Amino acid sequence: MDDLHTRFLRLHMAHQRALFGFLLAAVREPSTAEDLLQEVTLVLWKKFGEFRQDAPYLPWAFGIARREVAQHFRDRGRGERCVPLEILDQVTPVLEQEDERLASERGALAACIESLPDPLRDLLRLRYEEGTPLRDLSARLGQSLAAINMRIVRLRRALLDCTRRRLAEEAPDAG
Repeated sequence: MDDLHTRFLRLHMAHQRALFGFLLAAVREPSTAEDLLQEVTLVLWKKFGEFRQDAPYLPWAFGIARREVAQHFRDRGRGERCVPLEILDQVTPVLEQEDERLASERGALAACIESLPDPLRDLLRLRYEEGTPLRDLSARLGQSLAAINMRIVRLRRALLDCTRRRLAEEAPDAG
């Protein structure tokens, strides 16, 4: 059971942004899209035993999300403006492609970050995960504000270059 739960969480979390984008495109109200995402997540979990593990997750999830959106509009009646489901059907392949592209970019960036020396990874963590202000980093590391800012600018540039290189190496026509 834990294995099924873990597989579901990994797949779902990897595609949650794309599902939210789909739902937001449908209802155009962030709080409603968030509510729908919770409902869709529950339905996906309940039906995950029916999911073919060799099939791509996102098209399956979009199909279920589409049914939940249709149900949402039926429940609300005509009082709520909605995007026709036919338009959502045309948007879905684009969202799937974008999700794949972003997943590749996230993977490449994670590999680049992992290859950094510990002090630079710590600097990134402090600045971007913990949101430590530059002034606090400056005081903590005993360096001027300008020096810390320049280190971060150079680090971001190096990560961008590294990510682009990795993505180019992964590209199908890169060989």
